[in-house]
Amino acid sequence: MTNKVIKTVKEHSMISKGDTVGVGLSGGADSVALLHILVNNKEKLGISKIKGIHIHHGIRGDEADRDLNFSKNFCEKLGVEFVYYYADVPAEAQKTGESIEECARRIRYDLFSKLGCTKIATAHNLNDNMETVIFNMTRGTSVSGLCGIPYVRDIYIRPLLDCTRNEIEEYLKENALEFVTDSTNLCDDYTRNKIRHNIIPQLFSINPSFDSAFSNCVESVKLANDYIMQSATKVLESARNNENEYNCKQINNCHNAVKNQVVSLILKEQGVPDITKKYIDAVSYIIKNGGKASLGGNVTAYVDCEKLCFGEQKTVEHFEIKVKNDEKTVKTPVGTVVLDCLFKEDLQNLNRFDMETLIDCDKICGSLTIRNRIDGDAYQPAKRVNKKLKKLFNESKKAVSERDKMLILSDECGIIWTEYFGVADRCRIEKNTKKALRIYVVGE
Repeated sequence: MTNKVIKTVKEHSMISKGDTVGVGLSGGADSVALLHILVNNKEKLGISKIKGIHIHHGIRGDEADRDLNFSKNFCEKLGVEFVYYYADVPAEAQKTGESIEECARRIRYDLFSKLGCTKIATAHNLNDNMETVIFNMTRGTSVSGLCGIPYVRDIYIRPLLDCTRNEIEEYLKENALEFVTDSTNLCDDYTRNKIRHNIIPQLFSINPSFDSAFSNCVESVKLANDYIMQSATKVLESARNNENEYNCKQINNCHNAVKNQVVSLILKEQGVPDITKKYIDAVSYIIKNGGKASLGGNVTAYVDCEKLCFGEQKTVEHFEIKVKNDEKTVKTPVGTVVLDCLFKEDLQNLNRFDMETLIDCDKICGSLTIRNRIDGDAYQPAKRVNKKLKKLFNESKKAVSERDKMLILSDECGIIWTEYFGVADRCRIEKNTKKALRIYVVGE
């Protein structure tokens, strides 16, 4: 097993000459074997210094105290510096709302990062990787989740990741090494224990070489994931306009596998607290179709002028302005509306396009109001079918930021004209029209 560990360390460039390596030492079989191998091969691996790091999680009472004392004595026998910390995980988990497992893991990694070690070695093995992948599958993971535990992540290294639990136990026997057993690992109260005790043995009963089959499968998935990640990173770099804007067209041109990864990377950049398939699908949808999506943690994404944007969307407050009789100009928060009356003799001099934008004054019902849109607005533009404005906006891919600025002219029966889509079918002029209203907007 020692040769396998050394091979793993070198293949994945885990340790550089002169590194100070901290080893997470629980006192269990895996961490005892890891520390023993690294100490015995310190010079061969180019390690300058090794520290044994033990964290008392404040969970198992006397048993946890026993683990602490065992780990301390083991380090003394090996001549290794021993470092330990106490953390009240149950109390912290109650404050944060995390599970005990999640909280303990976060605290461990927080403490590891403060030790001044250039590398931190954890004792994750091949069986742990199986448990992780199966656990991720039960949650509906992405391709990256099927890659399992990485060999190297920042300063964290996993030299035992190619070793099975059986190989580790055999190593301990050969070297007459004692270890302690965490009683919580023996029950099925935790999901990982259920996978370890019930599912993995069944997989080995189907295929006695399941460990090799699993390793081959994960290696194939990693290759595919590496390709997708490289492609997504290139797309992200070219699509990024600034720290809060991304070009939708470039993202939409990707294969869906790459597109989903691009979106995932964007959500990570934008600080989305929980990047789930639900949020990835929501953002992918608005990139293609427009609109906006709430992503938790007060993060909002929206599409504006074919750009994916993040942050507070600028909106215009709703306004309604009554048009007085014979009023020629009406000032609004988003521009000035000019109203001209044209009579039958004037209409004869207009081209077809101009005539299709005019309103037949005899078809106006009651008083006029100029306003911007409200939820549920719908009307039938000339020679078209009746639709909600939201659908018209989506079909025309009108920028979200422009939609609340669009001016609407309505009478007492509803909308008769909109700035972007023109006159309503019920009010368009005909051959016998005697008087028409021409409307246009100047300024913003």
